[in-house]
Amino acid sequence: MLKILICITTIACLATSCSVFKPATATKTASQSPTEKDNPNGVQFITNISVKPDSHEDNTRSSITPAGKSAAMAPGYAETDAKAIETYPALKFKYAILENCSVEALDNPKLLSFMDYWYGTPYHYGGTTRDGIDCSAFAFLLLSSVYGVATLPRTSKEQYEFSRRIRRDELQEGDLVFFHTLGKRRTVTHVGVYLRNNRFVHASVSGVMISEMTDGYYDKHFVGAGRVIDPAQTGVTNPVTSNTGGL
Repeated sequence: MLKILICITTIACLATSCSVFKPATATKTASQSPTEKDNPNGVQFITNISVKPDSHEDNTRSSITPAGKSAAMAPGYAETDAKAIETYPALKFKYAILENCSVEALDNPKLLSFMDYWYGTPYHYGGTTRDGIDCSAFAFLLLSSVYGVATLPRTSKEQYEFSRRIRRDELQEGDLVFFHTLGKRRTVTHVGVYLRNNRFVHASVSGVMISEMTDGYYDKHFVGAGRVIDPAQTGVTNPVTSNTGGL
């Protein structure tokens, strides 16, 4: 009798065990079915995660000089300069709009090439490359690349002291314009290069761009103008005779 009871108990336990494990097996199969149906290759992805290859975006609106190369007047700029001169007519139309002048007035392909190469480069204090550049470095590079001036100091304050003072109504292409942008003192903290029609090109906090001197901010913060090159070098046909004085 005891053997019979043991057998009955064993059979009951086995039956109970099967009923416990079946739902789990069924649930697992059911949960896998959608995956197998939607993804027959068996590849599973984490929910809400997507990968975008090569998602790096160049915000400078132009190509960046490869790391390790100096963008200042070198190989990259030289190549761009040659290409820009080939497309000079197109550049003239572009910058005639930006400078609010006639196409015929733009007779300096080297200047247009330089501006187009750097235009849109982000501002970076102390920077000298296409990854980022500050105002005085941009002015230095422009004057050295376009006009051959290799003696201009590095900072805007030193450039102001180095250049010869001229009146605002004497400004010509290639002259420097200085501003104070920090605090109430009229200490020079910003520099740009004058173009024409009250326009100047500079490395602003928004990047390298062309701005108007008559703009409220720049007009209010204007400190003075300076000249470090002979007016004949600017391509101006009738240069204004400037007053005497040392550099």
